[in-house]
Amino acid sequence: MKPPSLSFPQRNTQAGLSLIELMVAMLIGLFLILGVTQIFINNQKSYLFQQGQVGNQENGRFAMTLLSQELSKAGYRSNPAKSFPSGAGLGCSFAEDTSVIAVSPTALCVRYQAANKNDVNCQGTALSSANQDTITAPYSKQINPIVIEKIEYDAASKSIVCTSGTVAKQPLVTGVAGLRFEYGSGPGDLKAVSTFSATPTDTVGAVRYTVLMQSQGTASVRDDATTSAALNEWNTRFGDSLVDSNQIYQLVQGTTMIRNQMQ
Repeated sequence: MKPPSLSFPQRNTQAGLSLIELMVAMLIGLFLILGVTQIFINNQKSYLFQQGQVGNQENGRFAMTLLSQELSKAGYRSNPAKSFPSGAGLGCSFAEDTSVIAVSPTALCVRYQAANKNDVNCQGTALSSANQDTITAPYSKQINPIVIEKIEYDAASKSIVCTSGTVAKQPLVTGVAGLRFEYGSGPGDLKAVSTFSATPTDTVGAVRYTVLMQSQGTASVRDDATTSAALNEWNTRFGDSLVDSNQIYQLVQGTTMIRNQMQ
């Protein structure tokens, strides 16, 4: 009789990952991480580009509206039958019946008479109580108080600023890389514009303004390394040498005829 054989239960053994399998898994994971990171970077650049464009468009529209609004006031008289007397203010000397003074290609002075007691200047400041008291009725044929404003470009803050009265310069539009005024003038007896120049010799009858908007921030938002077409056009037109900072640039331009200076 044979003795019973001893049997032991078999164990389910599992082998670990080999070094090659681990390296392959890590390589696949690395490719996935790189892909997700690249998608994130592309989406971020696209977002910054769109935000830069939207910001330029909004600021550009506001700059055009603001300049048109202030220049449209220039030359307003409460009594059109009476001429503007000569005068001075903010470093600008106005001859009789002159409403706009060309200070430089980036600065000008305008003057007008307040239309009513609720008028405000380019800084949003209301007339003084004494000036308000001189206006007895809105748009009446009297000599209302004269308001003088100076609008110019401030390169340090990259903004269009305004000065009026004794109040210091106040930024009106930010995100501006450049501003140029071109003054339209012609024979004074005809009151017609025949040429535009940065240094007019006759009475200014129109003002053409060009603004170079620049997206704000320090992040690079353009993929290509070529100079912006808008910046190239600006440098070519005005003989400037602005350096491309890889931001979004946009040119906006408008023209305003000066009240009481044109036929």
